[in-house]
Amino acid sequence: MMQSSQLISITISNVTKKYGKCYALRSLSANFVPGRLNLLIGENGSGKTTLLKCIMGLVRYEGSISVMAGKIGYAPEQYVMPSFMRVIDFLCSLGRVREKDHQRIDERIPELLSIFDFKSLSKRMIGGLSNGMKQKVNLLQALVHDPEILILDEPLHGLDLDSQRQFVELLKKLAKQKLIIVSTHYPERFRSKTLKTYLLTNGEIEPFTNA
Repeated sequence: MMQSSQLISITISNVTKKYGKCYALRSLSANFVPGRLNLLIGENGSGKTTLLKCIMGLVRYEGSISVMAGKIGYAPEQYVMPSFMRVIDFLCSLGRVREKDHQRIDERIPELLSIFDFKSLSKRMIGGLSNGMKQKVNLLQALVHDPEILILDEPLHGLDLDSQRQFVELLKKLAKQKLIIVSTHYPERFRSKTLKTYLLTNGEIEPFTNA
């Protein structure tokens, strides 16, 4: 059962992450809630990907991160997928691992495949897909278990313009109930009245006024 959007949040308090002597994040604090698209922008090396990895618990850090939600979907910028599996088998396998209600997963897969008109390619081997198609599979796997929180690192990378527009519109709809954090170099593609943009610079974060 989907958790009430009022109970979903991510609170980051004084998070610091160092790689050797270099700071990736410096005493960073922020609060993310549903009802809007949360964008992380900044130059390469500003700390965007590191912050997402901290939220996902993929790297150690100092400070605290409180995640209030039942399920989280994560699409990293580069996701190594099994080349020997068919798209539909891959999505079904992940869905069944993440969601106890297997019937719901079986019903949800066709819905997901329709997002990118992917049904005709669902039986293709992942290894035979183009990089753009693989990125679509990456995004679909993050959605397969209908998570309350979506963490997306450069989700538009590798997508054609039509697919970018299609996916952004989907995110705008999902953001009404889900907590969505997107790291991107293309903030202009996410124009929305409910957009909240954060600028990361040298591991520090601050709200950014949307033009």
